[in-house]
Amino acid sequence: MAKKFDLPDVPWITPEGYLDLTKIPLDDTLRRTVSGDHRELRGAVRVLGSAAHAGRREAGIYLLGLLADLPPDGLEDREHVVQALGYYETASSAAALFGEIRRVKSSNTTRRYLDSVLRSITVLPAPLVRTELEALADDTAFSYKMRAKFREAIWQLREPRT
Repeated sequence: MAKKFDLPDVPWITPEGYLDLTKIPLDDTLRRTVSGDHRELRGAVRVLGSAAHAGRREAGIYLLGLLADLPPDGLEDREHVVQALGYYETASSAAALFGEIRRVKSSNTTRRYLDSVLRSITVLPAPLVRTELEALADDTAFSYKMRAKFREAIWQLREPRT
């Protein structure tokens, strides 16, 4: 027999006791992204990524804007945002991630960040990213190692469910 819990009467908790990310308020989460505290930003971005994945379009749009607003050299904070964007399955999210691949020059300092961007790209549905990944794999402006990573990413793509 399932245990009964005394649950608060709020619309974002289901009768089973789970969070319904399609209904959870995001105001406090949005404030945490601009608090200046890197740990708060990381946690807030995770919530926003989950909410975007659950269908909250406004959370995905906010993540896109946050990425555009963060300092270009603040790779640690940007990394959290690009990870979350991998769960916002839209062409605009794919475009932002590919923009990061083209914007950031590969080096020892940026390698981890670029690998994170590429992982987020491979989480997106294949139809959104395959053509651009194929173009990057053939683009001689990138090093041989980067082009090999792009080819590997193509193999990792998630095909749409039929």
